[in-house]
Amino acid sequence: MASSRKPTVADSSALLVDKVAQRIAACAAFVVSGDVPTVAIALSGGRDSAALLHACAAWRDAGAHVRLVALHVNHGLQADAHAWERACARMAEAVAVEFHARRVHVCAAAGQGVEEAAREARYAALETLCTETGASLLLTAHHLDDQAETVLLQLMRGAGLDGLAAMPMVRPGAFLLLRPWIDVPRSEIERYAHAQALTWVEDPSNDDTRYARNALRPLLKGMAAHFPGYREALARSAAHLADAAELVDEVARADLAQIVSTGGLSVAGLAALSGARQRAALRLWLRLERMRALSARRLEDLRTQLVDARQDGALCVNLPAGRCVRRYRGVAWIERAEVDLVWQATGEVIHFDGTRRTEQRVDVATWNGVLVFSPVSNGIPMHTLQAPLSLVSRRGGERIVLRTGGPTRALKQAYQEAGIPGWQRTKLPLLYAGDTLVFAAGLGIDRSLTEQGAGWDIAWLPAALRAG
Repeated sequence: MASSRKPTVADSSALLVDKVAQRIAACAAFVVSGDVPTVAIALSGGRDSAALLHACAAWRDAGAHVRLVALHVNHGLQADAHAWERACARMAEAVAVEFHARRVHVCAAAGQGVEEAAREARYAALETLCTETGASLLLTAHHLDDQAETVLLQLMRGAGLDGLAAMPMVRPGAFLLLRPWIDVPRSEIERYAHAQALTWVEDPSNDDTRYARNALRPLLKGMAAHFPGYREALARSAAHLADAAELVDEVARADLAQIVSTGGLSVAGLAALSGARQRAALRLWLRLERMRALSARRLEDLRTQLVDARQDGALCVNLPAGRCVRRYRGVAWIERAEVDLVWQATGEVIHFDGTRRTEQRVDVATWNGVLVFSPVSNGIPMHTLQAPLSLVSRRGGERIVLRTGGPTRALKQAYQEAGIPGWQRTKLPLLYAGDTLVFAAGLGIDRSLTEQGAGWDIAWLPAALRAG
């Protein structure tokens, strides 16, 4: 539904085209070398994104060596959603830009509104489309009025520094996100669209005051009479808060470097920090694990449980998206909150060819891992492994020898000494040869069975390590 008029920069709105060109050029990650780079434009079909598409095409036609792709996400939330998709395709065709669309299903999780769920689905779809089209840079048409609205909405929601910092011009991630018009007022984009005789689709939900952003707009119009520069002022405040958030992150990264290792987060190290630094460290720790930010209440609950719980007690704090934080022996880590499975005591039959003196891997899907048999000169002899092999769960009372000439130990005691928490032990199978326990995942082979000469060592790789 865009005008068929070819893009031009010969009018007074050329400044918007210049901003696109300059800000793309300023992106350090956008380096033109060899192949023509691909720039994607998020195209909803509204006035702002239609104007951005047109301005990008004008930049290209002015001599930029670039491939442009328009990306549309069809949320299916409106009766005319499919008509909008077709309209976006015509807009892209009118300015000779490739068009790609993806349809998504928006499902709001508990405690999540439709707007937030749609935004998450949209960015996930855009990430996929960028990957499929080879785009290294994605442009969105957010502007100064959007920024002002975002700051006020976040303030009224009681957001922290990250939320109040609002939308940065550039956001790194799976792709580089650029908002070239984030400092441009809506009125300038309106003038550009009318000057270029563009047409666009109107979303009726923009007038629905059930959505917080729409309810805020009449208030902002009234505010403009008393504070004509409120947009720029709020944007400056957001920039100051972004600086403060970056400083807090620097402190949190330094703290995490001291208290986090491959083994998890040291609870004692966390407790040694001030309350504010504890919260900052936990926020960053969760974010680095690609988790959604917790509310202030849930974050404080996590902090107090980690720091104040009995030092000898196991702890599990459930988090959104099926994750949890567990603590054991003073170390905390993030896991998936899986329901522990109970396997049949008869177990799963394992097929292993001991006549082949080479490493063999046996994928055990029911246990979500891999058994690795490696030939060694002092291991479990083949005559032992000729008995039927089966993986079973613990039944209690099992014993094992973990050191040649060492004492026999109860498995429970051996796991405790190895520092393996109880909830992880249920996911670690035992390998039997007939009625003989030959291997315990997480501990090793029974050394009382080893013999000099051609034998086998056995190891267990959980699903997360299979690729290795």
